[in-house]
Amino acid sequence: AVLSRGYKRETKGFRIASCTDTYKEVGDEPLQIKQKFPDITLAVDGDRCRGIEKVLSAVKPRPDVFLLDDAFQHRYVTPDLSILLIDYNRLITDDLLFPAGNLREPAKSKDRAQIVVVTKCPADIKPIEFRIIGKKLKLYPYQSLHFTTTKYDEPKAVFEANGKEVRAGSISDYEALLLTGIANPAPFEEYVRKLVKNAEAINFSDHHNFSKNDYSNIEKAFGKLSSEKKIIITTEKDAVRMKNDPNFPESLKNHIYHIPMFISFLYGGEDFDKQILKLCGKK
Repeated sequence: AVLSRGYKRETKGFRIASCTDTYKEVGDEPLQIKQKFPDITLAVDGDRCRGIEKVLSAVKPRPDVFLLDDAFQHRYVTPDLSILLIDYNRLITDDLLFPAGNLREPAKSKDRAQIVVVTKCPADIKPIEFRIIGKKLKLYPYQSLHFTTTKYDEPKAVFEANGKEVRAGSISDYEALLLTGIANPAPFEEYVRKLVKNAEAINFSDHHNFSKNDYSNIEKAFGKLSSEKKIIITTEKDAVRMKNDPNFPESLKNHIYHIPMFISFLYGGEDFDKQILKLCGKK
């Protein structure tokens, strides 16, 4: 089972997510995970201990493994395995504690993790960089180090009634409005700008709830694009918030697409799988 707090949802307490829920009921990231992997049990609860107990009593057969989202600083549940994700573009060794930087606790706290994954690496990263980053992180022998990159699938219509399909290779002569509400839109923007002729970007804060005024400004920005061939491109997470939003403008529904993403290991993928399967009691 996957257990999340359900950040910024409008409901309270414990809830088991379904694919028909809205982001306001379970949160945008949990809903994104549930819709992408519908067969998993996914629950939200601000109290992780209570959430685990309720899943164990409510779900049959009882889960053998719990995956806690964003729980590295959580002290009320003792994990069997801690996986720490570090952004390639913002290594913790080059960062500072909040508010001077973005760290929630000292970089030394990385020592609690058994697995460290450096994420969002360039696909063409050189082997020497693996070694340089490894030396910077100064991991212990009990810690394994892995590197991943982000890959993108073909664009998909946010609204199913749209019915129009586009492929990444078919929009090279399009003008695009990039629409994001995520923590770091730079890698996504860099990818999309390579697909289209020209792109303008509107960026909101992470988990942003779009208002009528926001949509009005988005309509105006899209209308200012001069090309007859134009498209709105957003992220998979943002699409989850827009899909069931009654305020989303009808005039834009046939023009907006999201680009699904997935993670690919560049180094250490097989060892990562082995560690997880060993913990789960499988060979």
